[in-house]
Amino acid sequence: MSLTFRLSALQWLQNSVYATTAIALGTYLLEALQFSGREVGLVYASSAIAATVAPPAIGWLADRHLRADRMLIWLNLAAALALVGCYFATSFVGFYAAILVFNLCFIPTFTLLNSICFHQLERPADQFPFVRTWGTIGFMLVGVSLSLLGWEATPWPLLAGAVMAVLTAVLSTSLDPIQPQPGFSWADLKGEEVGRIIREPGMLVLMVAMLLSCIPSSFYYSFVNPFLNEVGWPAAAAKMSLGQVIEIGALLSMPLLLRKVRFRKIIFWGLFVWGARYVAFAFGRPGELEWLLYAGVMVQGIAFVWIVIAAQIYIDKRVPVALRSTAQGLITFANQGFGIIVGSWLAGEVVNAYELPGGGHAWEIIWLVPGVVGLITALGFWWFFPRAGRL
Repeated sequence: MSLTFRLSALQWLQNSVYATTAIALGTYLLEALQFSGREVGLVYASSAIAATVAPPAIGWLADRHLRADRMLIWLNLAAALALVGCYFATSFVGFYAAILVFNLCFIPTFTLLNSICFHQLERPADQFPFVRTWGTIGFMLVGVSLSLLGWEATPWPLLAGAVMAVLTAVLSTSLDPIQPQPGFSWADLKGEEVGRIIREPGMLVLMVAMLLSCIPSSFYYSFVNPFLNEVGWPAAAAKMSLGQVIEIGALLSMPLLLRKVRFRKIIFWGLFVWGARYVAFAFGRPGELEWLLYAGVMVQGIAFVWIVIAAQIYIDKRVPVALRSTAQGLITFANQGFGIIVGSWLAGEVVNAYELPGGGHAWEIIWLVPGVVGLITALGFWWFFPRAGRL
């Protein structure tokens, strides 16, 4: 079994686990468990709490003290147990406690697996997008399966996620050892090379833009599936997977794109479509401008690749080998951390505020909030990020 195949399979399984808690969980919580919009927002914010605390710490441990491949095994096993707890939980307090434990264990695995890829692939900038494509395929197939099986408002995805987390742990045992970097210490953070990275204005602007992009992304992951089901769009989870179809093309074209287009322009358009698609959700409805709904879900893949994947490659090229796990933890913090805490809280409050007396929500108003935030973030990034060259 080749290294590329193993890493691709791990990306497949890891993103499949993530999909079981990202695509239709909001529908299950709102419809089956009767959680309020505020409670659903708090559940999704638990991943941001985990991303704020865990990835930088786990990344540092992998760089300095523990083998990344072994940490990947134990964290996935713990995440599987937590998902089993979510499956059986029916109260908000019980579910929240279990999902928080899951996220504290699982969110750092993105940092570890990406770091392992960048460590072991011979040409990460060219090979990583291909390997990461299989994660997108896994995410997409989960979305299609949820619709075909009719599981969108049931706890069965949580149990399926637990099984796949165990499989991820088993496959991780086949990885080559990733030894901690003995040359790294906290004194390295004062070194000239790392100090230049931290002080680089473009890096700070990128981190702020990624943090702000968490606000519109929180609305997407928490409430797009409930919105599409509420407005009567059939097979919503399966149609949401169209975003992953586009994401596959965006990933495979990334090596060529990075050679032809400036990084500043890639991130700008990723941020722009991240916000603009909420305008499509505000006006599109089944049978009436329905193409806007398709457009809104399809650009998800472009936005994700042109923001998150591009940033991972960009930062990997600007950090020493001994800080790779730490740097990827920083990306996870920016993409899934404090911004999502704010975004999930804001999403829950906005959805609560525009709940209609007779049932349903005023979605055409709700979607304007993430839309405006996303567009302003894109324009701010374009204005402040240096007009630098390509990678």
